[in-house]
Amino acid sequence: MLVKILIFVSVIFLIYIFFFKNKRKVEIQKHKEEKKTLEGDTMVECAQCATFITDKDAIIKDGQFFCSKECARLL
Repeated sequence: MLVKILIFVSVIFLIYIFFFKNKRKVEIQKHKEEKKTLEGDTMVECAQCATFITDKDAIIKDGQFFCSKECARLL
């Protein structure tokens, strides 16, 4: 009788691990993808005031990065 209970508990435990381990892998994969998208911005330095901004927000003039139109006009 004790052996049957142990086998039953073992089978339930293995089923639990099988289903939730796969779910955990999917969650980890999604987290890694989200992290990659968050880390996608590159910081560049303004040539005029030395402020760091993202490359997406930067203004490029004569091959240099600027944080604003005012800084771009000063050079």
